[in-house]
Amino acid sequence: MERKCSDIKGVKELIDICWSKGMEYVIVSPGSRNAPISISFAKDERIKSLVIVDERSAAYFALGIAQQTRKPVGLVCTSGTALLNYGPAVAEAYYQRLPLIVISADRPAEWIGQDDSQALPQDNVFGQFVKASYQLPLDANNEDDCWYLNRMANEALTKCQNDRFGPVHINFPLREPLYGVKNYPDTNERVIGKINSVDELAADTVAAIADLMNYNQKILIVAGLLYQQEELNELVGKLARNKNVVVLTESVSNLHSKEFLPCIDRVICSIKEEELADFKPDLLINFGGPLVSKMIKSFLRDAKPKEHWYIGKEDHFIDTFKNLTSHIDVSPLSFFRQLVPLIKTSDSLFSEIWKMRDAEIADIHAEYVSKIEWSDLKAFEQILKVIPEGGNLQLANSSVVRYAQLFKTSHKLTYNSNRGTSGIDGCTSTAAGAALVNENSTTLITGDISFFYDSNALWNKYLKPNLKIILINNGGGGIFRFISGPSGVDELEEYFEAVQEYKADKLAETYGLNYFYAENQTEVEEILPVFYAANEKAAVLEIKTPRTINDQVLINYFKTIKAKV
Repeated sequence: MERKCSDIKGVKELIDICWSKGMEYVIVSPGSRNAPISISFAKDERIKSLVIVDERSAAYFALGIAQQTRKPVGLVCTSGTALLNYGPAVAEAYYQRLPLIVISADRPAEWIGQDDSQALPQDNVFGQFVKASYQLPLDANNEDDCWYLNRMANEALTKCQNDRFGPVHINFPLREPLYGVKNYPDTNERVIGKINSVDELAADTVAAIADLMNYNQKILIVAGLLYQQEELNELVGKLARNKNVVVLTESVSNLHSKEFLPCIDRVICSIKEEELADFKPDLLINFGGPLVSKMIKSFLRDAKPKEHWYIGKEDHFIDTFKNLTSHIDVSPLSFFRQLVPLIKTSDSLFSEIWKMRDAEIADIHAEYVSKIEWSDLKAFEQILKVIPEGGNLQLANSSVVRYAQLFKTSHKLTYNSNRGTSGIDGCTSTAAGAALVNENSTTLITGDISFFYDSNALWNKYLKPNLKIILINNGGGGIFRFISGPSGVDELEEYFEAVQEYKADKLAETYGLNYFYAENQTEVEEILPVFYAANEKAAVLEIKTPRTINDQVLINYFKTIKAKV
């Protein structure tokens, strides 16, 4: 048996290693310099090769796949500015800890800086936004070059999914001719394995940590961005049953238990100065990626607990609350797996204080939302209660993910959001990639600025019928009305909100999507079941909300909680 591949032998070497290290998808953007790589991936039936023209959208699409599969996803582009367009998604993947493999074709080194077309310095172009960068030898046809390429490719594909997951960049200079192919024996190139050390703490260290936790009567655990892990959820749930432990989660933490408090901002905003001592922890433990809530960051920076532990496989200190005392360099799952059996019961009132306050606010929340006028907050109440069970909910950035945080999460949903760097630039593309590899319904809730910014996400042939886009169109970047700085300046509408009057109907028509529209509570209630029942192609539901009242509705929401507690 033989396989066709580029006649530049190093290309076969690279693709064989990509497949051997678990790559199932590669996203290719058209170009000439990357022809040897693109053609070879196209001819290789082991890895699914998809073509997306816009490199920025392509990279976020790949990120969405990696987000769902936790496996390495390839990105292939030509030389020049094409590579730079990957930048936002690569940075997001770094902070989301996702294994993207950027493979960029390059010009021979002698043509860089010589006013030749599509030639710019590409080596290490992503700097600190990748775990590592690799410059492969030109063409890689002789024995030593192939040995070197093999070693670098093995290292790159291993590093992206070892310890702290993250993107890597492989830059591959290629010399013309670029389009030749040849038959190779159907044998794989050398694969170098890596045997990792055991991901656990020494027994005496665990015992010492358990003693400290058993001694502390006020322990606060805060979970950030995480993918679903059933065992981790169960272990943290057991710990949260202790009276001296409070667990705060966010929607994107993907942790669900009646013992957890998932609406952080609702509780934090209610705490009065004279109550701080009751709610302040002595020991703070946090794990997972970045947090959405600004309130919890501010609260804990001011609270200054006696001890703060960060749990996670990281190569640098993460001191979000400015009070870090220990970095415990082990995975959260391993940490809680070892620790939970050693934790003793407590008669502390700490958990009861937090949970009573959370229950009290839940009633205030329900009453307030039931009575408010048509607004973004009211729209979220309608949307979140009808998302299909077992579905994947993608939350766009800016105000969308923050509104979602005000409502209790469901254990029947998976929550995702680009909260690594929190940009609006690829939310739709990420959701489209996620929907490709997720058989369940994928719902994206997005704002109008995010949606129109990333409209090229619809410009590909891989949009599945399970992709449901809910566009809340309030005519601009409404979050800037909530922020004290921009909300008070004359330039608010033009320079911050970017006020617009566009609709999505023509975009949906152009790209062959189902389109639905609603502009009040009654219409939304009527259209949502129809929207979810339409399963022949991807769909957009545009919900029109008022532009100028949302800020006051939200401000009054927090004022009401403070006044009634």
